[in-house]
Amino acid sequence: MSVHSVDRLFEYNKWAWQRVFPSLEALPQEEYFAERPFFWGSLHGLASHGYGAEKRWLQRIGGESPSRLAGDNDFETFADLREGWFQLWAEWQEFVDSLTIGMLDETLQSRNFEGPQSVLKLDEVLRHVFNHATEHRSQMTPSLAQLGHPTEPLDYAYFAIAEKR
Repeated sequence: MSVHSVDRLFEYNKWAWQRVFPSLEALPQEEYFAERPFFWGSLHGLASHGYGAEKRWLQRIGGESPSRLAGDNDFETFADLREGWFQLWAEWQEFVDSLTIGMLDETLQSRNFEGPQSVLKLDEVLRHVFNHATEHRSQMTPSLAQLGHPTEPLDYAYFAIAEKR
């Protein structure tokens, strides 16, 4: 992967989340917080997990070893979570702006909270971060559509086409 590719995937990730946000905002609170058959319990839990994972990986990239994953208990409302995303994206932007091609081959040692230590190249970590976000957006969008609040199309091609306009 190139530095340019990382930048594009980061921009796409923000673009796609921002197309999910209006659907989440439009939900009544009881629907937003309702238990659903997701790994993370609710739309709030799933969106908070997405935030927490991106924050944790950025902390790891920066040399920190977070002791816990930020999650749904850290945000009382979607508005709080959305504000957290905007702050986190500013931090990610700083990292992306500082990225060099040589950094992509550097290794990152990390440990899951319960698991063994793993070693990944930064290139692999970044691919995971952006793919992880796509996975969780794709889990929530069918529920949003069923609740009457579908998202705009989120495919990368729509992002690329929108930027050409």
